[in-house]
Amino acid sequence: MSRSILRGAAVACGFALALAAKPAAAAPGTETTAASPGLAMAGHFRLRTAAGETVDSDALAGTPYAIFFGFTQCPDICPTTLADLTQAMATLPPAAASLRIYFVSVDPADEVEAMARYTAVFDPRIVALGGSPAAIASATGSFGIAVERSELPGGGATYGHTATVFLVDADGLVADRTSLQDTSDAMAEKLAKLMGVPRR
Repeated sequence: MSRSILRGAAVACGFALALAAKPAAAAPGTETTAASPGLAMAGHFRLRTAAGETVDSDALAGTPYAIFFGFTQCPDICPTTLADLTQAMATLPPAAASLRIYFVSVDPADEVEAMARYTAVFDPRIVALGGSPAAIASATGSFGIAVERSELPGGGATYGHTATVFLVDADGLVADRTSLQDTSDAMAEKLAKLMGVPRR
C-alpha cells in the first residue's frame, strides 16, 4: 500500500485532528525549529523499558533523542512512521549509534512488554517505553500530545493522536520534528542534523 493511501486513511480515522492543533507558543512541542528565534523546551517523562530500566528525560541532558507517541493497534500511521524511521536510521553513520527513539503508547491497554515485541521488527534503537496511566498522561500532556479515544462498533477502541516525532537536542530543546509528509529521506536529514553527523 502506498504512503499516500496510508496517510489518507489516517486523516479519515481522525489522526489529522490532533495534528491540526497548535499548542501555545510557550508550550512544549510548539512548531518551532532551529531556524526559529527560540526553541521550545521538550516535555518531561519518567517511564520504563520492558527490561525494567527507568528512563527519565531529566537524565538525558546532554544526549539528543527523539520521541514518538502512538499505539500498537494503530492500523497505519504508527507502523509506517516507525518503518520510515528504521530506513532513515540505516543511513546514519556509526557515530549516531547512541541515538534512541522512544516509542510511547497512548493506549492504556498497551503493556510495555507487548510494545517491545511490537517495536522488535524495527531498528533496535527504537525503544518502547511504558508506565502507569498517570505517568503516560504526564508525558503526553507535557509534550502537548492531543489524544482522542473512539469506541469501535465491535468493541474496543482506537485513538486519534498527534502523529509527530519530536527531535530533542542535547540541551533538552525541541530542535525539529517530523510530519506525515516527511519521507524516510527527509527524516534521515533531520536525524543526522540532530546528531551532528553526515549521512552515509
